[in-house]
Amino acid sequence: MNDRRPLLSLDEALDRLTAGAALQAIGDSEEVSTFDALGRVLAADVRSTLDVPPADNTSMDGYALRAVDVVAPGALLPVSQRIPAGHVGQALQPGTAARIFTGGQVPPGADAVVMQEQCEAVADATGAGLGGVRINAVPVAGQWIAAAVKTCARARRCWLAASG
Repeated sequence: MNDRRPLLSLDEALDRLTAGAALQAIGDSEEVSTFDALGRVLAADVRSTLDVPPADNTSMDGYALRAVDVVAPGALLPVSQRIPAGHVGQALQPGTAARIFTGGQVPPGADAVVMQEQCEAVADATGAGLGGVRINAVPVAGQWIAAAVKTCARARRCWLAASG
């Protein structure tokens, strides 16, 4: 004896789900801060008011450089600048590297970031300045760079409202 009911068709299953959800429809809405929104449902789409990120930035602590300047492991480049997160560096000169930290804006002229674990800091002979860096891996253009506007573009719907 088989007491199983036959499977529902896709259309019938969707109709039942939609009808059940309609009983739980949310009629009221209120505006709250992002910090107070945990566990809530969006009543309206959220559109970005700016480009995120606004410029290319690094997703790794390391050294920003031009990939063509490192043709083999062990290349030694002078460090021309230090770029912490939230700061904008100067244009990178060919044959140099910039010390950069996660979230730092990649300077114009750089097309790759080599993670610090693949580099070796070299002290400046005079003790002044930023010294140099030995790059122990051959970089590929684009590595460890989060491209501008990759996450969400200005005016784009970044979070969609719950449909009801």
